[in-house]
Amino acid sequence: MRKIGQIFSFLIPVIALVALVVFMTGAGIRRRAKLKEMKAKYDLMHEAWNTGNADLLDEVHARDIVRHGPGSPWVEEDFEGVKQRLLNTHKEFPGLQITTDEIIIEGDRSADRYTMRAPLKNGKELVVQGACVHHWVDGKIVEVWEYADWLGLYQQLGYKLVPPEEQGGK
Repeated sequence: MRKIGQIFSFLIPVIALVALVVFMTGAGIRRRAKLKEMKAKYDLMHEAWNTGNADLLDEVHARDIVRHGPGSPWVEEDFEGVKQRLLNTHKEFPGLQITTDEIIIEGDRSADRYTMRAPLKNGKELVVQGACVHHWVDGKIVEVWEYADWLGLYQQLGYKLVPPEEQGGK
């Protein structure tokens, strides 16, 4: 009887350790699958922006998405607004290409740093860098916070920053 007790006192921690290893391995596999899925959605989103195919956003963005762009001309947008901006941007800047410079995915949130390039009519290249924070639900983006170098964009397009006193205003 004593020998059986010794065996059980040895086996219980071993069984617990095995169960923990199996659980952690399964969690790692699920996490890698989720990361792979989110990365594929990023690739699809960039394909939409790089080709001008706004319909690809249907696979990435939730219909009730809210996009915040502090400091941008598009302060807040809904799903149709995002698609329309993509179409308008491609019309204004044919040849637009967006690349991801860095991406971090953690749980249901992701952040990326990107570079947008487009040839300008004057022969120069427009280069704008920015960053987005995405919130995901059921494999789709439901909220975006985007921060970009909007002043740099306007300066590259030829706009000048003029102090109010030089504008003739108050």
